[in-house]
Amino acid sequence: MGAEKKTDVLLLTINFPEMVSDGTQRGSYLFKVARTLSEETGTRIQVLCFRFRNQEPFEELDGLSVRRIEIPYKSKNDMSPESPKWEDLIPPETHRCALSEFAERACQLADTIGHTVPVWCHEMITYSAAAELRKRGYPVVCVLHALCAQDLMQRLEMADDPVRSKFPRTIASITGALLTSKLRPSFVRVLTQSAPLISKLPLPDSLELLYKLAMESMWMNTAHVLVAVSPSFADSVALYHPDVKSKLRSCMAGAPEPSSQSSWPLPMRGERLKLVMVGRVSLHKGWDYAAEALKNIESKNPAGAERLEFVTIGGLGDYGGGEYGKRVYKSLRELKKITYVSLGHLPHEDVMEIMSGADALLLPSALESFGLVIVEAMANGCMVLASDADGLRDLVKAPWGMLMNFRDPEKRASEIERGILQLLSLSREEIHSRGEEARKAARAYSWKKCAGAHAAALEEARRLCS
Repeated sequence: MGAEKKTDVLLLTINFPEMVSDGTQRGSYLFKVARTLSEETGTRIQVLCFRFRNQEPFEELDGLSVRRIEIPYKSKNDMSPESPKWEDLIPPETHRCALSEFAERACQLADTIGHTVPVWCHEMITYSAAAELRKRGYPVVCVLHALCAQDLMQRLEMADDPVRSKFPRTIASITGALLTSKLRPSFVRVLTQSAPLISKLPLPDSLELLYKLAMESMWMNTAHVLVAVSPSFADSVALYHPDVKSKLRSCMAGAPEPSSQSSWPLPMRGERLKLVMVGRVSLHKGWDYAAEALKNIESKNPAGAERLEFVTIGGLGDYGGGEYGKRVYKSLRELKKITYVSLGHLPHEDVMEIMSGADALLLPSALESFGLVIVEAMANGCMVLASDADGLRDLVKAPWGMLMNFRDPEKRASEIERGILQLLSLSREEIHSRGEEARKAARAYSWKKCAGAHAAALEEARRLCS
């Protein structure tokens, strides 16, 4: 990519981080790829998103300008008491209202740019805007960070998941109990393809996932080009949405610069294994599997447990609610032999320092599309123990990384046990050597390559509309 001035790009997303920081993991992806694309191509990127908490309504930095609009609520009862949050967009009524308002503002902004601007959409809540802009002749690229079809598969699998067997029964888990594991992918694929028709029926809010499946399917079919954030995630998209396979492309995010210093919240003792876990406390991220595995290690291998220091960074996620988080934290605080520290939310720079001080990162995700935290850990010389979810199996390689077989929900906790015990068997020299291998491997992932993949998709969509 050269520095020649290009046409503007309209970036549509739910949330864009404030320019002064990299924000959340997903926000960090958007900020870095948008900033890199602008710097490498000279493209001016205009961002439209919702305003959360105390974010500025408008910001501008070099080639980026960000307009944030207020979430339109059906009633004041739908609002969070303190300020707008991500969770406010989950209720279907607010969701539909927000889609309509967002589409109207997106069309107004596109029309003011003065030419057929490429539209770069992140998150399926941009569906209405993308559909309307495509009707008006704008080229549309949709970037996939998550898949509702996989979310439904996870809910079906809860029927035979011993760690989650005590969760309240839902329509999805009851349906999962009636289906064999081999039939579930076909069931989800059929439901996904028929969701646009079924969702037109007057359905209760308890079936909000069906509404989102329909939106996801229509959003993908609206796009001229689809970009999945890892090759293996693209394969999963094609599995559940075979009709869009021909327009699927993929990319990989870049690694950050390593932290200039290391830190650890406990006294540094060479004989201890320093294990860190970073992310939202949610079903998707598998915190309950980690808690179960650690409890089992204390029971079966007390000597190993006494050599383990486990530090968590993160807070309650938007999926699973507060009760899930309370259950996980209660289980972790009951650990007796393993030294456990919860740091909650931390600034990104502090997270990087702790990963630099850690020996290994644990990422037991049931669902993942890429796993940006892994390249961050790699860049800081940290080994990785991760599930074989999408994205993670593209990234994690021996000898510095170990993949856990998460295909069978009944064995997920035991796979974490096995992996941690394998880490405990390593000498301090082996840990250091493998950490250095991880640091070298991170150099293969650059934001320039990631931005180039997005630029190519935008150019392809533009050609298809010319």
